[in-house]
Amino acid sequence: MDEIIRIYLAESVALELNIGDLYQLFSAKFPEDYNFWRNISIEEMNHGAIIESINDIFFAENILPADSIEQQIKELQQMNVVIKEHIEYFKFGSQVRFDALNLALDLENSIGESHFELFMTAKPHSTVMKIFQKLNGEDINHAKRIEKYMSENGFV
Repeated sequence: MDEIIRIYLAESVALELNIGDLYQLFSAKFPEDYNFWRNISIEEMNHGAIIESINDIFFAENILPADSIEQQIKELQQMNVVIKEHIEYFKFGSQVRFDALNLALDLENSIGESHFELFMTAKPHSTVMKIFQKLNGEDINHAKRIEKYMSENGFV
């Protein structure tokens, strides 16, 4: 079980860092949106650091059933592959701001679902559960900020 949890945490950290990298790329590709993407990128990197820092707490609390976490690992791995593919696509392809904003909105909504699923299976009142609830709130906040930014800039 410990190895499964280590893999889960590593994939979770990778997810946050990959999204941070994607948003950093957007800040370079779309100078008119630099501040917007740069701020969200930094927040994603911070999410990765938070997850990385909870290893000991996670093992002490042992909050996830193995069957639940194994499925979530697969989903995280798939999301990481997709995000890396999008990084390559935007690095060498699309220069369309609308594509970047739409992708980010989709990712934030799907990541929120992933974090939500995690703590729905967790026992209440655990430190790890509270951390993932905060991260889920940040994902929702990012999605709302992206929607607001799109609206303010005439993309919807």
